[in-house]
Amino acid sequence: MLRAALGCLLVLCASCGASQSASQSTLVAPDHLREEQYAPAVTRYQKACEAGNAQACGYLGFMYDNGRGVPQDLGLAVSLCERSCGEGGAYGCAYLGYLYQTGRGVSSDALHAAALFRKACEGEDSSGCLLLGIMYKTGSGVPRDPEYAVQLFRKACDDGEGLACASLGYMYANGEGVDTDLDHARELFQMACKGGDEIGCQAETQLAKGQTSP
Repeated sequence: MLRAALGCLLVLCASCGASQSASQSTLVAPDHLREEQYAPAVTRYQKACEAGNAQACGYLGFMYDNGRGVPQDLGLAVSLCERSCGEGGAYGCAYLGYLYQTGRGVSSDALHAAALFRKACEGEDSSGCLLLGIMYKTGSGVPRDPEYAVQLFRKACDDGEGLACASLGYMYANGEGVDTDLDHARELFQMACKGGDEIGCQAETQLAKGQTSP
């Protein structure tokens, strides 16, 4: 969500026993796949979704939205994410929020997107926390609340979301929602960069030059 589009985003299920938890452990989130893995992944997601794995339905929705391993079908992507979110799939909630935020396959609705990101965040999906934090940082569709944005970025950063660490670093660098602390900002940018987040790498370089960005 949702980066790369945030294309974003884990493994959770609302109903299922031991056999399902075993299948969950073999599922890889779609944003971690290489092109040659798309078609096989679609087959796995489809089977798991049909078996009641809510998270897999959200993964499959991502594939249909982006046309990875299947013909692009925005309507089906929305339906799959709605099913996923309704059955407890945090990834599906986060991705459905992204669809509403961007108006892909649905009418754009920032308030609904925020509610879905919040539900995803409460379901321990770090991308949901990140995206909700961005909305509160910018005041996009919700009242601007830098302090709350900091809380959301911190939660997502602690969960290993590199872009959230970079976003939190900017908050410290610019004194938004927290006292300005350039040393802590640098640590957060470095953390994001080491985790493979290019924005974190760029931010660290900018800070070294005495520059910061919004």
